[in-house]
Amino acid sequence: MKKRIMAMLLTFFICLMMLPPKDSASALVFTPNCTVTSEAAVLLNMDIGEIVYEKNADMKEFPAALAQVMTAVIVLENCPKISEEKITAKAELFAPLANYENQTDLRYAEIDAEDTLTVEDLLYAMMLTSSCEASLMLADHFGGGSEEAFVEKMNAKAVELGMTATRFTNATGLYSARQVTTARDMMTLLKYAMTVSQFEAISCANSYTPANAESLGKKEDWSWEHSNPMSDSKSEYFSTGVRGIKTGNLQESGRNICCKASRDGNNYLLVCMNAPMYDDEGNSRFYHLEDAAGIIDWAFTHLTYQKLLGENDEIDEVQVANADGNDFVLVKPEKEYSCIWCDTADMDSIQRIVTIDENVQAPVKVGDKLGTISLKLSGETLAEVNLIAATAVERSLWKYNLSLIPGFFGSVALSRSVKIALVLTLVYTAACIFFFVRYKMERKRRRQAARKEQR
Repeated sequence: MKKRIMAMLLTFFICLMMLPPKDSASALVFTPNCTVTSEAAVLLNMDIGEIVYEKNADMKEFPAALAQVMTAVIVLENCPKISEEKITAKAELFAPLANYENQTDLRYAEIDAEDTLTVEDLLYAMMLTSSCEASLMLADHFGGGSEEAFVEKMNAKAVELGMTATRFTNATGLYSARQVTTARDMMTLLKYAMTVSQFEAISCANSYTPANAESLGKKEDWSWEHSNPMSDSKSEYFSTGVRGIKTGNLQESGRNICCKASRDGNNYLLVCMNAPMYDDEGNSRFYHLEDAAGIIDWAFTHLTYQKLLGENDEIDEVQVANADGNDFVLVKPEKEYSCIWCDTADMDSIQRIVTIDENVQAPVKVGDKLGTISLKLSGETLAEVNLIAATAVERSLWKYNLSLIPGFFGSVALSRSVKIALVLTLVYTAACIFFFVRYKMERKRRRQAARKEQR
């Protein structure tokens, strides 16, 4: 019991340490001009690593088969030779699937007991088809014969990545009331997964067939196509530049998708969660694909990289005290600031707040920091950039010397000197009076003594 409590406390403190620091600057987000039926969504620009659109990003959702992204990450980070290591399917692993309540949630890759596949084969089966068999085999193998042990690795990785609202209970993504995440956490995971060797190649493949499929007479069954049709030019949901990654459905929640999109050198990652599975008439409808296509087309059409602050922009004139010649210098930004901007938004809504240092004194050199400029939108700070001198001025010696005179008379040193001189003068005056009086008295005493002698 004590060990369990200590483990819980340790996990709690790790979660606290992984919380992202608060920042006064917020990501610049915009709203698409299309209807988004998914309950939650996050769009991230990969080139700058910033979220440019979000909807209910922190709302708790069921990940469905998106959980298999974490399953793939754990496997790839624990298996350096995925094309060589092999796993044989065990019948007891698949038995619980027959008792799963919503059978329509299950996705199969036609893997039977005693079939032997490489880890690479199973990763393709899982990422392309959401195969329950493949994810169970991988979890069992890399969990040392225990899916629970594998799930512990998944949760430990979630803590490491700062996915503070995520909890995994299985490796397949099948429904569990305790297995929850958010669109923001899934984006955090997806962004990390894209850095893991071989993840992108596997998750973005359009199709895959294991090398031993034909020899086993399973070439037709094992010709796996990606469940995301947006990369299929023959599909009605085709969208230029979109690549697969992962889809996931649950009757208990809805349809999920995460994908990558690239056009004209611009790259995005998108997560959409809990899109309705049926229309108002009860017909099956792929709202998640419609949402993904709409958001991606909007991003490529309306979002561009814009320079909001140029390095050579002349921002203001700054008065310079004791300058020789011109008594001002021009200031400009120390560096430029650019960001993703929506062409339907008014750039005049961005506030420029200039703050200049007080009492700038000559000499001023080119590049000296003289203030700052803040760019704000709706009260949120987008950037704060130093303002530096674009021109230089020399010091005027006679102006400088004259400027010292008022300061000299008001200085502490002068005040102390006057007080000391006053005290010394009083002491001197008192001493003079004392000796003068003493001299008078002594002189009077001598006169009196002389008169007595004359008598």
